[in-house]
Amino acid sequence: KMATVKSLDTEVELLKLEVTEMKKIHLRLDSAIEKIADVSQSLHTIMAVHEEKLMRQEDQLEQQENEFKNTVQELHSRITSNAKESLQHQTDMERRLVDAMVAHNAKADEYFVKLRDELSTRVGVLEKWRYVIIGASIVIGFALTEILPAMM
Repeated sequence: KMATVKSLDTEVELLKLEVTEMKKIHLRLDSAIEKIADVSQSLHTIMAVHEEKLMRQEDQLEQQENEFKNTVQELHSRITSNAKESLQHQTDMERRLVDAMVAHNAKADEYFVKLRDELSTRVGVLEKWRYVIIGASIVIGFALTEILPAMM
């Protein structure tokens, strides 16, 4: 019986040792589980922060896209209004140039009519003088041919 008690004592001691070892393993497992839980919590926090950052970036991109669209629309509007204004200015300038050319042509026509009338008057005067001179030459020539032989 003693040997049985001794072997039982040994087995009990061995079991105690195993239980102690198992406690250590359980403590380490508990510690590892806590660390895993902490890491999991940290990962959730990091993911939440990154998700928030992504959402902010998406909002910023959307806002920038809207600003870009508005800027493009504003530029398009400016280009269109500038084109209209340029066309209007060009049309006005063409109208003024045509009016100025018409006025200049009218003045030039008036000047040329006046010049033609003056030249016609001068030519008329010269033609009268020509006929007067021709007539006087004929009279003088006739008189000379009739008077000179009689004087001699």
